[in-house]
Amino acid sequence: MFTCEQPSLTHYLQKFAGQNERSDIAACFVAVEPGSTKVLGYYTISAHAVLESELSSRQKKGLPSYDRIPAFLIGRLARDVSMKGKRLGEVLLVDAMARLCAIEAAGRMMVVDPIDDNASAFYGRYGFEPLGQSTTRLFLSMKAARKAFGAPNAP
Repeated sequence: MFTCEQPSLTHYLQKFAGQNERSDIAACFVAVEPGSTKVLGYYTISAHAVLESELSSRQKKGLPSYDRIPAFLIGRLARDVSMKGKRLGEVLLVDAMARLCAIEAAGRMMVVDPIDDNASAFYGRYGFEPLGQSTTRLFLSMKAARKAFGAPNAP
């Protein structure tokens, strides 16, 4: 059975991931143990919008004057306690980023809401930075992500 250090992430997978998937609220991607059905980790992706007022002046540069800016939300990312220290979190994040770079839909950025300071530091190592004045919400521009993956700049 999947168990994360963060009980809310364990609970989400057990109770809500399937429901959100069936309701088209979030797509859940899981990593499983080879030859098994044991879930080792997962992440979710949803369509999202960021309010233009949430962005700093620098982050607004080059954007049209829209109230909402299209984005993608990596809503949950978790790994089983058995995978601690094995870099599965990194594998999951890179997979999510690569998947979003390959998608044929427009979005200005990837957004995450880290669950704690350790999660914030983790995302920061991959180029995510504070969204506007927020101390809890981070983003990575799709342009920067596509550059990192060698993907074209436009969907």
